[in-house]
Amino acid sequence: MKILVVGAGAVGAVYGWHLHRAGHEVHFFVKAQYADAVSAGFKLHQLGRRATQRQEWSGLQVVTDTAEVARARWDQVWLTMSSDALRGELAAQLLAAVGTATLVCLQPDLEDADYVRGRVGAPEQVVRGLITLISYQSPLPGTEGPDGIAYYLPPFARTPFSGSPQRVRDVVEALKAGGMSASAVANVATVAAGATALMQPLIAALEVNQWRLASLPASEALRMGLAAVREALAVAQQATGARTGRFRPLLRPWIWRLLLPLAERLLPLPLEPYLHYHFSKVGAQTRLMLETYIRLGRQHGQDTQALQTLRKALPAL
Repeated sequence: MKILVVGAGAVGAVYGWHLHRAGHEVHFFVKAQYADAVSAGFKLHQLGRRATQRQEWSGLQVVTDTAEVARARWDQVWLTMSSDALRGELAAQLLAAVGTATLVCLQPDLEDADYVRGRVGAPEQVVRGLITLISYQSPLPGTEGPDGIAYYLPPFARTPFSGSPQRVRDVVEALKAGGMSASAVANVATVAAGATALMQPLIAALEVNQWRLASLPASEALRMGLAAVREALAVAQQATGARTGRFRPLLRPWIWRLLLPLAERLLPLPLEPYLHYHFSKVGAQTRLMLETYIRLGRQHGQDTQALQTLRKALPAL
């Protein structure tokens, strides 16, 4: 297949690499100022508990103009930018130029997939997915690590996709052939909604706590975040039909005194620097997602006071 990956950051590079390994023709859509750097290629480092695998990819094909996108015929277009960037003018021009290609939407906001469906020729073009990997520019600030893009594929964490069955099948098979675990599910929205409603308010709480993991469990920021999680779970359940009850036990602060140190020991990467670095970069997305929960909650007559308090506590970007 001829595949266009929109964005050549740490996420786009990893998905592009696995699609390339499967034998597909992969191009990257980037702004002109990044074309030379992306064309030169990537040094990727797949992190593991016991060893790191180094992977080099050179001679990449780059597209910088939406007119060039419109002139070509694409089988798949992978959208790897943040939710706020998806709503920008450049993304709108790109969506208008992709023709009949399958659009793989990986953004986490509740309304992202519908936003894309409303801007392409046919809604069935859109395949929704959920990012289950961790990737970042390495080394992280203040840490040691390999130079390039480091990434971790959690065991048993298949990347789920939903949409038109044949389009989903093509996406799943492409990733699996390139060495990444993936699966088709009935509806990614219901699969992802609960976990995302848990994670995003907690990321905001960590930012309010100045990205300090050690002091988070006993902080007012965590209590504020968990109250917001409770409301976000209710909004997610109302909006998607997702069953969110299994996340309720995680609404107790003492649980996080156990979970956070365990996560730091198990993950083969520096967790606090990663969270600080990555979610500072996508801070606008965090704020957009909180605002989506607040707006949808108000539409359905649900309580959003804790979400509003958390949103106001976030510093200006």
